[in-house]
Amino acid sequence: MAITTVQITPETRDLLKAAGRKGETYDTIIRKLLETAQYVDFMDEQYQILRTERHWVDLKDLR
Repeated sequence: MAITTVQITPETRDLLKAAGRKGETYDTIIRKLLETAQYVDFMDEQYQILRTERHWVDLKDLR
């Protein structure tokens, strides 16, 4: 697997360290943060649909 270098400030490095657990690599921490961000974006979209949809069918009407 190829490894790259990403330049970040010491403050960002410290935030990454704080977000992770002992023994986790920066790669693992960043991946977890990205997965969480994707999930939050998905849920935001779903809640937006729920807020804007006007034509819901009552479950009892599906029988």
